[in-house]
Amino acid sequence: MNTKLFFIVSLLVLLLPGHSNIFAQCGLALKDVVLKEIGKATYLKDFRVRLEEGKNNSKPPSEEFTILLNKGTHYRFNIKADSTCEDQVILKLYDFNKFYGSNFDQADGTSYEFFDFFCAKTQVYYLAISFAEARPGCAAAIVSFVENYNAN
Repeated sequence: MNTKLFFIVSLLVLLLPGHSNIFAQCGLALKDVVLKEIGKATYLKDFRVRLEEGKNNSKPPSEEFTILLNKGTHYRFNIKADSTCEDQVILKLYDFNKFYGSNFDQADGTSYEFFDFFCAKTQVYYLAISFAEARPGCAAAIVSFVENYNAN
């Protein structure tokens, strides 16, 4: 009987309107919000994360992804945190040796909804998503194609 009651109460808590809105924009719904912001660029790939709160005196939690980018291509990287997040989301692009760009300016703490990257070398790159103050939250990033250019 106790197990049945626990199951019913748990189910009711999950179905309450206030609870369902907590993560309402985490996942596909958040991806759709970001997708509307890419403008005339062409959607290529999306990355979604749910990060836990960071611990004191440690590096903020992040999630890293790999992506193959092609020489002579202008890419756009859009990023957005869900509406309940109280932190600035950070998207960084780099490879083994070099940092290429981010939506976050460390110098003044300003974050942007996107940054562009003009790829000069076909290779695997890394994308890292984190939050500036290591607070918990969800975020979605979209990589899109803007145009080709002459990289020679």
